Amino acid sequence: MFESSFYLSFVAFFIVLTPLIFVHEFGHYYAAIKSGVKVETFSIGFGPELLGFNDNKNTRWKFSLIPLGGYVKMKGELININDNSNKNSLEKDSFLKASLLSRFIIVSSGPLANLLLGLLLITSLYALNGRYISSTIINSVVDSKPAQLAGILPNDKVISIDGELVENFQEIKQIVENKPKVSLNFKVLRDNDVLNINVIPIDFFDEKTNKLVGRIGVTAKPMVLTKLSLIEALKSGVYDTYRLTTDWLIGFKSLLSLNIDKKDVVGPIGIAKISGSSLDQGFFSIIFLMAILSINLGLINLLPIPALDGGYILLYAYELIFKKPLPSKIQILLLKFGFIFLLMLMFLITAFDLGF
Repeated sequence: MFESSFYLSFVAFFIVLTPLIFVHEFGHYYAAIKSGVKVETFSIGFGPELLGFNDNKNTRWKFSLIPLGGYVKMKGELININDNSNKNSLEKDSFLKASLLSRFIIVSSGPLANLLLGLLLITSLYALNGRYISSTIINSVVDSKPAQLAGILPNDKVISIDGELVENFQEIKQIVENKPKVSLNFKVLRDNDVLNINVIPIDFFDEKTNKLVGRIGVTAKPMVLTKLSLIEALKSGVYDTYRLTTDWLIGFKSLLSLNIDKKDVVGPIGIAKISGSSLDQGFFSIIFLMAILSINLGLINLLPIPALDGGYILLYAYELIFKKPLPSKIQILLLKFGFIFLLMLMFLITAFDLGF
């Protein structure tokens, strides 16, 4: 299709990232407008304006020079308030004049818009193109492992485990991993006969989750691309969005503890390379990448770190509990700490990304 190159990766990175930034900022914008807060600027990128226009609400929509992110500037949002006299002096369409609930909704709507977009993209992908699904048929059995010792054979079809029906190999894996050293009753279909076989998984230390999990020594049949109905696609989309979320949280925890393989860390450079590769592989690969990145972008912004949306949500939680905002000086200190922390995290990820 296209020859992979640095230029292609660079272009693909922004083709993939820009719509996700727009959706994030539009979440903030839409919630602000609905809450009666005036939005002064909607920018894709930072720095000097390249092009833009004013809409009928006098909001400036623009593209800026540095296309690494974006922002929505609301009226009066940077003013710090510590007493009612200051708050009463604000105009009614100012951000800080809005109710605490409205401010919470405005701030959280950006990340939630990204999470929703990820879900919609995955659901659409499964309905239009299909989802790779693994059957419950055993492909191979490892010698001297619990499955073989118990009598499970290749081509056995697993119907249920301890009475719980299974529909794909991932569900088998989940049940087994959660029950190390626990006897499990496998109901399997073999040559039109239904057999009950008891298997005791051995325990195995999984470095990714940092805990002991069960293993029985079987492999799955190759997955098959299967087009799903809209309802099936939505159910699978919700499940996979949840799974991607939990995997991201586990990975972020490992990153903070530095208990992670550097090769597993993907930063801006890695994303650019993957974007270029996805562009080579076709439309559906790009859509799936956008879905994953949209979910990641939403989760990152929900982290309770000052300067991110999650940090502001934390401040509003304080205001809800103590019936007053945190003092301005402390807010500013927290914002500075947040920026420094994010810069350090960015440098760390970029260093891993480059193989240092």
